[in-house]
Amino acid sequence: MKTLKAKTVICALTASAALFSSCVVRQYPAGKRSVTVQGTGSVAVEADRALIELSVITSAKDAGTAASLNAERMKNVQDAIVQAGVSKDSISTENYSIYQESDYVNNRHVMGDYRVSNNIRVFLKDKSLVSTIIDEAIKAGANSLSSLTFSVSNPELAIKEARTAAVQNAHDAANLIAGTAGAELGKVLEIKELTGNYTPRKVLSNAMYEAASLSTAGGAETPVSSGKITFDVTVDATFELK
Repeated sequence: MKTLKAKTVICALTASAALFSSCVVRQYPAGKRSVTVQGTGSVAVEADRALIELSVITSAKDAGTAASLNAERMKNVQDAIVQAGVSKDSISTENYSIYQESDYVNNRHVMGDYRVSNNIRVFLKDKSLVSTIIDEAIKAGANSLSSLTFSVSNPELAIKEARTAAVQNAHDAANLIAGTAGAELGKVLEIKELTGNYTPRKVLSNAMYEAASLSTAGGAETPVSSGKITFDVTVDATFELK
């Protein structure tokens, strides 16, 4: 009686520009021959939503003046954003801080002006408003843009497509291996999802830009491109070999 030993085959198959699979052929202890493959599906979707984080930063000799000046400018900024077509409930305060600057001069600790920073988030369901909101906010008094992130409003549909592609990729890989080995692919014995990744696209992160560098000289609109968001799904699938 011949004993069939476990055999491992590692391979890489290109199903499309964004689909790959690696695989390993095993024999189960019970004697049932099988092939286990890993399939990956990727779907790129155009971003349609955006999140902008911007701030009004002011300084003055005393805290009250700095805070009052900041409040006035932030009100102008929020009013400008609303007038540009964003609802008030899409604007939220992210962080508010007051602190006194200090420095060392001639080995002495010298206290400086008070600095007030008011950071807000602006959630946009319409990405076409991004350039307008940035420009109008700067004109109204915003002097820091800390983050701009693009996302997708319906990620479930893209994830479903990526899962379908991953399973099909796994099936194609297993079928190729089975045929090359002189066997036929049977029913699915086991299938499980290993990973599902979806990362919003950050265009700007932890960066500070002064209003002067963001100004729209000559009336030109700030150019912004959202790009695409990639959804990745990986599955492990085991098929029977006939």
